[in-house]
Amino acid sequence: MKAPAALAIALVTAASGCSGCRDDHPYVPYVIGAAEAGGPPVGDAAVAWADAAPRGADAGGSFTGELAVMAPPGLTRWPLEGGELEAPADRVFVSAVVGDFDGDDVRDAFAIVRPPEGNDPGEIVYLRARGGSALEVAATFPPAAGLAHDPSCTPLDRLERVGRRAVLAELGFRCEAPFTGAPSRWAAVVAAPGPAGAHLPEGVRFGATLADPPGAPSLTVDAETTDRDGDSLPDVTLRVSLDGGGPPFEPGPRVSATLAWLDRPAGLSRDAAATDGSFQTLATSAAVRARTARDAPAVPGLVAQARALWRAMCSDGGAPRLVGVTGSGPIACGAARPLEELGLAEVRAFVTMSDPLRAALALDRAQRPPAAHTASRTTEALGWMSPHAPVALARAVRGVAAVPLLGKGHEPSWGALAFEADGKLLVRTLAGVVRVDPDTGDEAAATQTSAWPSAVVSLDGSVRWIEAYDPCDGVALHASFAPSTGDDLHDVTLPVAPPLGDRCSGSRGAPARALPLAWGPKGLEALVEGELLLLVPELRRATPLASPLDSPALLGAPRSPDGKAMVVATSTGLLVRGPARTRTLRAPELDGSYSQQRDCAVSNDQTHVACVRVDRVWVGTWVSP
Repeated sequence: MKAPAALAIALVTAASGCSGCRDDHPYVPYVIGAAEAGGPPVGDAAVAWADAAPRGADAGGSFTGELAVMAPPGLTRWPLEGGELEAPADRVFVSAVVGDFDGDDVRDAFAIVRPPEGNDPGEIVYLRARGGSALEVAATFPPAAGLAHDPSCTPLDRLERVGRRAVLAELGFRCEAPFTGAPSRWAAVVAAPGPAGAHLPEGVRFGATLADPPGAPSLTVDAETTDRDGDSLPDVTLRVSLDGGGPPFEPGPRVSATLAWLDRPAGLSRDAAATDGSFQTLATSAAVRARTARDAPAVPGLVAQARALWRAMCSDGGAPRLVGVTGSGPIACGAARPLEELGLAEVRAFVTMSDPLRAALALDRAQRPPAAHTASRTTEALGWMSPHAPVALARAVRGVAAVPLLGKGHEPSWGALAFEADGKLLVRTLAGVVRVDPDTGDEAAATQTSAWPSAVVSLDGSVRWIEAYDPCDGVALHASFAPSTGDDLHDVTLPVAPPLGDRCSGSRGAPARALPLAWGPKGLEALVEGELLLLVPELRRATPLASPLDSPALLGAPRSPDGKAMVVATSTGLLVRGPARTRTLRAPELDGSYSQQRDCAVSNDQTHVACVRVDRVWVGTWVSP
């Protein structure tokens, strides 16, 4: 008989298709708060098979399932553990787990079977004794329809016992073909029938399909069917883990989080507190490490991994890898407060490393939706930063009449403002360049100065940076470059994760915020979604930067004419990083609008900063640092 998938969940094994490599990686520990007990009392039949766990126990559990036995090739009848398994017609065995799954003191089995030829991933079968020692198929559970594959794909499978009555199974493909966005794997927790009169749930308790974009780190799921809430009914707990990944990102730690469902009279009910609690524990671990000089450098990688895990498993992450969750719908994780705490741990780590620029950029990310934004925590974070980037208030702020000629659309561009070595401000306009005295406000045409281009072009003029974008695969942002001759675009994968939360869409994905800093002999320096990067001269790869390089300053860059200072607009002020110190510049006239400033420039002596807001130029004066 065919059993339709009922409810479903997220789960998968590594893209390598590892079958049974449960304990080959350590994972970040986590704890979950106790779930609320519920449901009516049940009889002894349920108690007999439920894997008892004390009320309020760690929902993470041990996740030590019994791995399946792999079948010799081509078997249709398989002597195994004192019995003989019979495959359905036109199928051969891949693997099996034998045991008393239905509580009748007679051995039965779950197995994966597939056609003897081709690359069909097969199906799950449940086998029971029909007299004698032979175990015959009593139920069949096919994978979800529409799994992406082609002749180049190879099948992958996984089967293990995860409770007295249940198995965890995965069927799908490992493909080298270009990614289409369609899922290539299906996984399920499947339960055998209970003893007569027990009225226990059976069949596919959870099932989900999973997409594996190219370059995505391995995502694995382990399962338990323990009694989480003490009502003697089997609940389902999953540990979802993300491996450290590879290029273009730096190696990161393996991180894990929990998804859990409680068995209720009306059906399975999601225990959202389990997921929230596991991310909170990751955040607490990051916060503790962020306070010490020895451990702080590892915190940004840990935070990035935790965010990547949240993005992969949660529908509210913008580009989840868990898709087609049957019955219960997409998994919305929430966890707004833990996401904020993870981000603030990154801020604290950069402060510990005496890096106020990256701390300020991390603060902008930390409280961006879907993360919470707690005013008291913002104040606390600013207190961490203030010794490293003290606040300086403006002595004066004046508007500029010249109308700036700004870059168009989402293409990265050099700004419309630049300071000269003597401290005068240049404004690029449609009619030419205007020179402004920041102290008197006098404006005049700079007839001897040519307008600089907005296009971000390589030193030899052969390549132009045309965009930074999110390809909507949930893995990494990309940058596109166009040659000066021909129309072939060149893409570079950036070590920058997509922003959380926003639903990504569009024919070429969603545009990303990009600010060019310099294009010198060592390559293109830029800020992309608040991450400092260097794209090497041949534009084949990008690497993170701890601080800007000593590339020559270009007109329109957010740097001083001598290249020694840089200004970046953040949500809490204009951060000016100089050779001796970093300051946070503010002015009452600008409060509430710092993150809206663009095309900013700074003078050599750092006493003047100018920016554009809503197509209008202003220039401010501060005391010398």
